[in-house]
Amino acid sequence: MKLQALVFSILFFPLNKNCNNNEVLKAESLDQSANDPAKDTISKSVHFGVMIAKTEGTLVPPSQQVKVAKDLGVNYIRARIDIRSWGSSNDAYDTYAAAGLKVLLNINYGIPRNAASDQDPIPFPTDMSAYSKQVNSILDKYKPEVVVIENEEDNPNYHSGDADDYINELKTGIEIAHSKGLKVTNGGITYREVCLIMYDDMMQRGKQQEANEFAQKVFPPAMIMRINNTSNPQIKHQLEFGRKIIAAYKTLDLDYVNFHWYEPVKARGANGTNKNDTIVDTKIFEFVANYLKTTTGKPVMTNEFGVFNTSPSLVKGLLQAVYNANLGYAIFYSSDGGVGKAVALQNVSGDLRENGMAFRDFIKQHDK
Repeated sequence: MKLQALVFSILFFPLNKNCNNNEVLKAESLDQSANDPAKDTISKSVHFGVMIAKTEGTLVPPSQQVKVAKDLGVNYIRARIDIRSWGSSNDAYDTYAAAGLKVLLNINYGIPRNAASDQDPIPFPTDMSAYSKQVNSILDKYKPEVVVIENEEDNPNYHSGDADDYINELKTGIEIAHSKGLKVTNGGITYREVCLIMYDDMMQRGKQQEANEFAQKVFPPAMIMRINNTSNPQIKHQLEFGRKIIAAYKTLDLDYVNFHWYEPVKARGANGTNKNDTIVDTKIFEFVANYLKTTTGKPVMTNEFGVFNTSPSLVKGLLQAVYNANLGYAIFYSSDGGVGKAVALQNVSGDLRENGMAFRDFIKQHDK
């Protein structure tokens, strides 16, 4: 079965199997609008932006980040504040705001990196009184376009703790942000998490052929072996955690559901494949985005999407996929992560690489 047929034929609602006809019609209309270019173009309002950390192993200062953002033609930038080290201001945020950029702000309970850049997972906060005090202090000082609570809440390398702990933290963050008239979203479900849940949904509904075809498109072979082992404790934990937070997002007063995505989608990690692919399967991206929309009933955004190789075609294809899916916000991760990881749009001097020029040209054409 081809993916286009899959998009139209597979409608699944694992968190509420007694869905009514209105939900089905909603899902069908989402899938159909994603494939109706004329209709979709009229409603386009994707706010593109950038996040910049390192280039060729060198940290990029905020002033140079501003220059890159402006060279790329975007008006939005991602910032972060660690509440455990919060004083009364943040230099990077101040630099962005002074330059006229609009900020999507991650409020993190600690940064899961030690001095050697090793990952050191941090527990979700449980003292909501102390947490509220710090978040209120930050949002009294700054008024970001969107408040993002934590980063990749399902990533075990970043966070430890139960899903309930994160949901409680998110509820608190939502209440505070909304009390100040600010939009708010979750930290960003990783693409592996959402694809794993989608695969499992298809399998539970007896759609084994479709599930296997989907897995072949989004997972490297090592991941496919793990998901076929139903006793794998890591997979079991990921499914339990992911299902619980997505169920919560359906009822929480979130303005957006946030997820992260990289291309080539099968290339992540040491055992990734197709690392040099230059073509993006835009239907897969739209399929995943529409799944999150229909399952949670919320608009969808990404405050982190990026690429694993230097191909300008890959950048253009991914931007087109985001545009077709009509996300609310889309922040490109423009940083060099090393071999097999993310690739920046700029070089160490701050000039745009060829892939950055492709990004800039796409924005000129589409971000009206």
